[in-house]
Amino acid sequence: MASPAQPPVPPATETQQTLEHALALLQAGRAGEAEALCRTLLSRQPQDADGHHLHGVAALASKHLDEAAARIARAVALAPQVARFYTNLGTAQQGGGRSEPAERSYCHALRLAPDQAETRFNLGNLLVSAARLQDAEAAYQSALALQPARGKYWANLGKLRLRQQRHVETLRAYAIADQAPGGPFPESDVNRGMAHQRLNQLPQALACYERALAAFPDNASAHWNRALALLLSGRLQEGWEEYEWRWRLADSPPRGFAQPLWSGQPLADRTLLLHAEQGLGDTLQFVRYLPLVAARVKALVLECQPPLRRLLADSFPGVTVVAAGEALPDFDVQAPLLSLPRLFATTLDAIPGAPPYLLAANGRTVPPPRPGTLAVALVWGGDPSHRNDQQRSLDAAALAELLGLPGVTFYSVQKGARAGQLAEAVAGAQLPTGHIVDLGPEIGDFADTAAILQRMDRVVTVDTSVAHLAGALHVPVDILLPYSPDWRWLLERADSPWYPAATLFRQAAPGEWGGVIRSLASHLSRIRSVATAHPGRYSR
Repeated sequence: MASPAQPPVPPATETQQTLEHALALLQAGRAGEAEALCRTLLSRQPQDADGHHLHGVAALASKHLDEAAARIARAVALAPQVARFYTNLGTAQQGGGRSEPAERSYCHALRLAPDQAETRFNLGNLLVSAARLQDAEAAYQSALALQPARGKYWANLGKLRLRQQRHVETLRAYAIADQAPGGPFPESDVNRGMAHQRLNQLPQALACYERALAAFPDNASAHWNRALALLLSGRLQEGWEEYEWRWRLADSPPRGFAQPLWSGQPLADRTLLLHAEQGLGDTLQFVRYLPLVAARVKALVLECQPPLRRLLADSFPGVTVVAAGEALPDFDVQAPLLSLPRLFATTLDAIPGAPPYLLAANGRTVPPPRPGTLAVALVWGGDPSHRNDQQRSLDAAALAELLGLPGVTFYSVQKGARAGQLAEAVAGAQLPTGHIVDLGPEIGDFADTAAILQRMDRVVTVDTSVAHLAGALHVPVDILLPYSPDWRWLLERADSPWYPAATLFRQAAPGEWGGVIRSLASHLSRIRSVATAHPGRYSR
């Protein structure tokens, strides 16, 4: 007797065939056609969860983020136990700027399927964008535990390490990424260069930026960071050329004046507008060029930050000084202030405007210092919003140790959010009455600060605008620098070609202020000994 025939394998359903065709279109980069095919399918099968999901993924590929989120949300409603639906819903929500719903979607996906490395990676990216760096680190590490050979996971961990100021670990993560499948990652060369630069490894940093520019010649970030590394290396003329790339950065657009950009040529019948940019310290450093500029034009207008207007108007009476936000007078050509070093071909051996080039108002009085002590103005913190403020400002322990230095009467000229730290530090250091005098409440603008500095024996400050003010006034100033300093302070020197009255005290390791304070204490002790031996020598 013959064996019964085996039933034939049923053919794929029309729905399955349509989904496979749509997926093939999507994988071929034809997302719009995939969307159209899914739309036709769903008109006949409106309850098909896979159809809604694939339609949403195709919409996501086409950057139709709202439609993607709506379609995938429908798939989730129809099939609430499918983890990948939640993952892709989170991706669509994240792309549309809906961070909290995206995080909930990722976390729900991981509850359903904890071994989804890509979901953990996406969650890490979301947490980085929310500045939740510790949580992001945990998400990346859990993704790497599941898939330790994924190069893009290591590359994003390297980017996170850079934000965490863990620069050795940044370089290690990128090195692993380069050896993984999919590596190397030339788009990471700028971040690699920044890590080297913050470790003061300037040749390695420059090599990274140059590799980045070989691959991406118009990469504004690579040009900008190369400029900073060149300037920090003392290669000023090369650095000034690259510095002009700052206008291509997303957060530094040019002003958009109708008047043409000045190129440095004499204009005997024209009025030039110079406009300040970046920080207060930058303005104070580069107004030294005003006399040189004024000699080449008929009239000069300077637009500056409001706290500097009175000081700069007093210091440069031949210049029309206008505070930012006020109406500008008529002008014919314009230039940003920090382009002047390039226009005047400034090198370390040819820095114009020897201090003092600022004029402080006379007649400001301050309480006299304790007998036998130096009168020292003090600033311990900069603007907390500054990109490097966490490294450049003193922490509470270092501030207390500094305030305890013997033989000094400190006069606080600290302004802003950190001024309130003084009372706590004084209490913690158990200082005697009169050891520190708080002048901050009396200061209205930089003209007031300048008048106070002129009455001091010295100024002690971290790298903030007061450092530039003291240097420009030619008041002796001791500047406390982080391990990786701003470009203008160069490396491995205790003096500054910009400010002859400055003495630089540098961290020996990142975050290590103790050695800086000890060196400063010895320095001030020697100066006090000289002052004691020669009364009146340091009085101002």
